[in-house]
Amino acid sequence: MDATTRTFVPDASGQDTRPLGTAVWLRARGGCGILTAAMQASTVAALASSLSVLVGVVLGALTLRQWHRTRYLHAAAELVHSIQTPEFTASITRVMLLPADADPAGIDAETAAAIHTVTHVFESLGVLVFHRLLPLRLVDHLLGGYVRAAHLRTRRYVHQRRDEVGVMFGEWFQWLAERLDEHPAPGKSQNAAVVHRRWRP
Repeated sequence: MDATTRTFVPDASGQDTRPLGTAVWLRARGGCGILTAAMQASTVAALASSLSVLVGVVLGALTLRQWHRTRYLHAAAELVHSIQTPEFTASITRVMLLPADADPAGIDAETAAAIHTVTHVFESLGVLVFHRLLPLRLVDHLLGGYVRAAHLRTRRYVHQRRDEVGVMFGEWFQWLAERLDEHPAPGKSQNAAVVHRRWRP
C-alpha cells in the first residue's frame, strides 16, 4: 500500500501523519467529487425545467386545438340551424326557380324577399369563412351547390341593389361564391356518394 492510499491514522495530537502532498491531493480529490455532484444536480435541474416547459407547450397546443375544434363545431351547428328554418327553405326553393342571370326587371316582390333572405344567410357564411370560424370545405360540402346556384341566378339583381342601397349589399355572398369556385372541395363536381364511397369511420 503506497502513501496515497494508506488509511489515515492520526497521531497522538490528532494530526494527519501522511506526507503533506498526499493529504493535499486527497483533499483536492474530495473537492472534485463534491464539485462533480453539484454539476450533476445542476444538469438534472436544468433538464427538469426544460421538460416542464416542453410539457406546458404540448398541453397548451392540445388545449388550443381542442378549443378550435369546439369553435368549429359550434359554428357548424349554427350553420345547420340557419338553413333548417322554414323561411330559408321556402326562399331558396323560390330562388332556385329563377333562370341564370335573371333579369331584375322580372323579379316580383315575393321573389325579391326570398333573395334577401338567402343573401342574408350566405352573407353570414361568407363572414364566418373569411374569419376562419368555418372551414371553406365544410361549407362547400354542406351548401356549396346552393351558394353557387343562388349567386348565378341573383347576381344581376344584387348588382342593381348595390346601385340603390350601397356596395355592401351581398358583398360577402359574392365573396363566398367566388372562393368556392376558386377552391372547390375535392370531388365536388361529382356525386358525393361516388367520390367518398370508400370512406371509413
